[in-house]
Amino acid sequence: MFQTDDISKSVEQMVANAYPGVAPGAAILLVKKGQVLYRKGTGLANLEHQVPLTPDMPFRLASLTKPFTSTAILMLVETGKLALTDPLNSLLPDYPMVEATITPEHLLTHTSGLPDYTELPEWLTIHRQDVSVDQLIDVFKTRPKIFAPGTRWAYCNSGYVLLGAIIEKISGKSYGEFLAEHIFAPLKMARTSYEATGSRVIPQMVSGYSKAHDAYIQAEYLSYSQIYAAGGMVSTLDDLARWFAALRAGKLLTAETLRKMWAPYILADGTSTRYGYGWWLSECQGRSVVEHYGLLPGYVNYLLALPDDDILVIVLSNDDRKLNQVEQLAVEMAALTLGNPYQPPAPVPPFTIELSDFEGNYTSSDGKLLTLVDESGQLILRNDLGQFFTLQPRSQVEFFLPENPESRLVFSRRQNIITWLEWLPRRGMPIQAQKIS
Repeated sequence: MFQTDDISKSVEQMVANAYPGVAPGAAILLVKKGQVLYRKGTGLANLEHQVPLTPDMPFRLASLTKPFTSTAILMLVETGKLALTDPLNSLLPDYPMVEATITPEHLLTHTSGLPDYTELPEWLTIHRQDVSVDQLIDVFKTRPKIFAPGTRWAYCNSGYVLLGAIIEKISGKSYGEFLAEHIFAPLKMARTSYEATGSRVIPQMVSGYSKAHDAYIQAEYLSYSQIYAAGGMVSTLDDLARWFAALRAGKLLTAETLRKMWAPYILADGTSTRYGYGWWLSECQGRSVVEHYGLLPGYVNYLLALPDDDILVIVLSNDDRKLNQVEQLAVEMAALTLGNPYQPPAPVPPFTIELSDFEGNYTSSDGKLLTLVDESGQLILRNDLGQFFTLQPRSQVEFFLPENPESRLVFSRRQNIITWLEWLPRRGMPIQAQKIS
C-alpha cells in the first residue's frame, strides 16, 4: 500500500502534467477517511494581474450544483412535503402538462423527456440577460417532449430548473435561502452561496478563462440567473469536502434516502441509466463511484468519491477546455489512493487505417449530431455543443480518447462501409449513432 508521502508526490506529478506552465490552473483536494492527502492550488487565478491560485479560493460550480439541488429535494421528501411520484402539475400548477405525467423523480434522473433549454436556439439570444425563474421556465415549457418520461435518458438542465422552482413553491423560500438555511449554515460552509446573477463581488473569486486561436480569453459572459438550480452555486474545496462528509455520514439525509440517491434509475425497458438522483454512478478498480462534473464558460470542475472506501477527490479549474483532463486526473488520483495506480491502455502495433472511412455526420436516436473529420492525419470528433475530442485508434474499428482512455468509440461496417458508431463513455449510457453522410 502506498504511504501518504508517496501518494502526495505522485499526485504532485499528475497535477504538473495536467497543468504545466503559467496559465489558468486548478484547486485540487484528495481526502481519505478524513485525512487530507493532498490540497493545493496550481496556476493562476487571474491572468491579467498574475494572481496565483490558492486552494481556498472560490469557484463557480456549474453543474456541481445539481447534487445540492437533489439533496434539497430529498430533504423535502423526508419531511413529507412532497413525494418523488407527485405529478409535476400538482407541484407547479402553472406548468402545462402534455402527454404522460412527469414527476420529480424523472427530473432528478434526467428521464423526463423535456428538451434541454440550453440547447434551444432561442436561449442563445437571451443567455446574457437576468431573468426570473418563471421567465426561464417560459423558454422551454411549451416545447414538446422528446420522449415519454421514464423511457430514455438525456441530460437535461430544464429538469433542474423545475426542481429549483419546486423547492421554492414547497418551502416558501427562495432557492438560495433554502440551501443557506438547511445546508450551508448548519455545516458552516461560509464561502458557499447561490449566486442569482453573478454581479456580486466575491472576495478572492477565481476568474474563468477560455482559449481561442492558442490564446487565453476571458470567458463569455453568462447571467447566472440563466442556470439557476442547474448550475448557479459558488464554493471552495474545503466547503465541498465538508458538505460531502456530512452527506455520507447521514447528517443531511437518512441512510435509506442516500442509498436511493446513489442507485441507478432503471428505465421502463429495464436498462440502467448509470445515473441516480443528481449523481453519475460508475466504478473505479471495481469499487463503487459517485461523481459529477461542472462545465460553464471559464470553469470546469469534478467531484469523484468512493463512499465505501471513504475517498474524495475534488478538482476545480478555471480553464474550461479541460473537462476530459480533469475527469482523468480525478480517476487517476482515486486509483492511486486505492493502492492500484491507473494503467493507461497498452500501445497497439502500427497498422494501416483509412481515416476517411470514418469521416462524416452521425445522428443518435435522440437527435444528437456527432461529426468526425480527419485533420492532418488525426481523427477529430465534434458534438453539437461545440466540444471536440481527439481520437486514437486501438484497432481497425475502435478508437479511444487519449485524455480519457476509458471512453471508447466502436464502429460497425456493412459491406466494408462504416454505418454506425457506439460511444462507450467511462460514465453514463452508451450512445449509438447512425452515419448519415
